[in-house]
Amino acid sequence: MGNNDGGRTPRRAAAVLVAAAALAACGITDTGVHSAGPPARGGLTESSGRLLRVYFVTRQGTWPVSRPALAGDLLPQAMAALRAGPTAAERARGLETRLPATARPVRASASGGRVALRLPWQVRDLPAVAVSQLVCTAATAADASVVDVFEPRMGDTPWPVRCDPDGAAVPADRKGVS
Repeated sequence: MGNNDGGRTPRRAAAVLVAAAALAACGITDTGVHSAGPPARGGLTESSGRLLRVYFVTRQGTWPVSRPALAGDLLPQAMAALRAGPTAAERARGLETRLPATARPVRASASGGRVALRLPWQVRDLPAVAVSQLVCTAATAADASVVDVFEPRMGDTPWPVRCDPDGAAVPADRKGVS
């Protein structure tokens, strides 16, 4: 038996191969590597120094939130934001504060990589997580490694602590993660 398509099969096969080659090429040629230029700038980022990091509480412990900051010293802004408590949106996400309400101020000042944190409460009267909120917020805002906690009626003898990577206040001389 012979082929009755009059030689069309080889032509069809050739046409399919030409079409496949054309589709594979798509007409886009290699242009090589080109520089994209510098990264985009603007907006609020942690490295811009325009954000506050404030520590609130969840069932799992402390949780940092970021807030926009004004120009100037971040430490008093961060402490005021902490004392003001979580926003409505943060409360809706389950964040809260364990700091007791008081009209007496929490005073904080930074110098030489340390923060002097003067509390209106005795540390023993606060939940441990509230102390962590205070210490971690102050340390982060001032980029300090040690927070010297001063309590009322304790004179000029501070309790030196730091914020560990888990967001907990630990003694300053304690090494590693709690």
